[in-house]
Amino acid sequence: MEMVDKDVVDLILELQAIGQSGEFYGHDDYDRDRAIQTRELATELLARLTGNNPEQAREVLLEDYGYRTPKVDSRAVIFGDGTGRPGADGDKILLVHEGLDGRWSLPGGWIDEGLSVRENTIKEAYEESGMQVKTGRLLAVIDKRKHNPSKDIFHVYTFFVECTLLGGTFAENLETTEIGWFGIDELPEMSLGKTTPEQLEMCLEAHHNPNWQVIFD
Repeated sequence: MEMVDKDVVDLILELQAIGQSGEFYGHDDYDRDRAIQTRELATELLARLTGNNPEQAREVLLEDYGYRTPKVDSRAVIFGDGTGRPGADGDKILLVHEGLDGRWSLPGGWIDEGLSVRENTIKEAYEESGMQVKTGRLLAVIDKRKHNPSKDIFHVYTFFVECTLLGGTFAENLETTEIGWFGIDELPEMSLGKTTPEQLEMCLEAHHNPNWQVIFD
């Protein structure tokens, strides 16, 4: 997706959203058929633009039904002293090493159907880092299009949730290969589509401010 014109992708997604809404809200079979054709055209355009085959594009664009809305993910913000001891306070932040791109990010991911932001954050923290956490404050709701150089073709909102470490042990998995504790001035290469240094600085500022107000776009 690096070489793909983001403006063109946005137009394709707008076309797909029109078709998706029409399929859901169409007054009759004719309206719905036209809406389905619109979605199919958007699928073909995306496939040609990105070099994917139509079935891969279909998985991306046709997986939702109904009125199109942004997708959401959550990220666990866990500070400690770098030892991994439960309850140990400090300015080191827990990051996970992404197997996909070999870079680092906050543990987290898409919010699964049926899970709340709190539940999903706990689940993702455990799955990606092996750590059991207790959720605390919501720190921010970020529009990734405004803050991350993301390759996502979807419009994504990210919830940053402050967490307290309860314990746990890392085990390599399908998504992450290791964990690490880092100071803000010693960050590794970040997976910028998921987590930026500026967002980690925001998290540290919030960590030290008991009166922190939630940031949102």
